[in-house]
Amino acid sequence: MLRPSERWYWTYCPQKDRLLLDISDQAQFCSPFSASQLVQQPRQQALTMADAEAFQLIEDSLQQLDMPAAVRLELCLTALCAPFLQQQAHKSWYFQQGSSADTAQYDVVLLRGLSSQYALVLSADSDCVNCLLLGELSTLAGKQLPRLQVIRVLRNRVSPLNIAIPYRHSA
Repeated sequence: MLRPSERWYWTYCPQKDRLLLDISDQAQFCSPFSASQLVQQPRQQALTMADAEAFQLIEDSLQQLDMPAAVRLELCLTALCAPFLQQQAHKSWYFQQGSSADTAQYDVVLLRGLSSQYALVLSADSDCVNCLLLGELSTLAGKQLPRLQVIRVLRNRVSPLNIAIPYRHSA
């Protein structure tokens, strides 16, 4: 798995209209987020120690789910974009009430509409959580929300992830 480095830089590319993470001279992560979704458009902003720590916490949290390493890396890098994103209005009415309001940043949770989907909590306040959808989700209104969309919901709309974690992931 790729590891964060002080040589990684956030940039915004107007030609692609995307937030980018320059990983090396040969590698660049192109996020799904356009200028209209960003609060700022960084220019050669170095990855911070807090970003590197967040990367590791996100990666550890996603280990609970059975997915290829490349998909996990994409989700980690996409989640790192959260500080650049505009605040969303909550969309709680699209989802069934969940079983827990006790979630923290980088927890994997379950959202239920007409279908169910895992989401990663990007941030949490006293009333709401901002989540990154880990797959496509059909809401109670029948609207399809795409994978990697960031949504804000009331805490009572998410449920904790109840997966038995193998010993190799818990040590």
